Amino acid sequence: MKIVVFGASKGVGLQVAQQAQEQGLSVTAFARNPSFPNYAHLSAMRGDIFDPEAVSRAVEGQDAVVIALGAGNQAGDQTRSQGTAHIVRAMQQYGVRRVVAVSSFGVGDSRKGLIAHAAWLFLKAALEEHERQEKILMESGLDWTIVRPTGLTNDAKTGAYKIGSSGRGRISRADVADFILKALEDSSYIGKALVISS
Repeated sequence: MKIVVFGASKGVGLQVAQQAQEQGLSVTAFARNPSFPNYAHLSAMRGDIFDPEAVSRAVEGQDAVVIALGAGNQAGDQTRSQGTAHIVRAMQQYGVRRVVAVSSFGVGDSRKGLIAHAAWLFLKAALEEHERQEKILMESGLDWTIVRPTGLTNDAKTGAYKIGSSGRGRISRADVADFILKALEDSSYIGKALVISS
């Protein structure tokens, strides 16, 4: 499988890129300032998610897409939504159907309970942007899966996590990446927005 990872320079995106190439997948790591070790199955592509032509070049020829765009909690930040819109248009153009995107717990139907309420108090702008991003994916006509992790850590991969509509606690970025790579090849996750937690 050939995949492109948007937001591959750090966080979940970096974990996806590293784990995918370790599994022998052909990985294109798209980032503004890519800096990766000399992996056998990974090629870095420098680009800006706001540049639709660069995004289009990255998507062409791929089998699947992972969206792990980072952004701050500033009102008006549309990194995730505009970037995702460019990715979706490129996928539609080239007939690439499979996409898994990282969102956040507290978005959509996971917006319930005290933990989600607290998240909205402190991260309102970021969560609103995730909602815009999710809407673009859900209306795209693509084979999408949305992953909504609870609090993220830099702990090691355990392979032990829970997938569902609710969750609590924290989860490592490595475990989120592990699930994303499994979900890419599992059609039962298509059209679902899933909470992942430890």
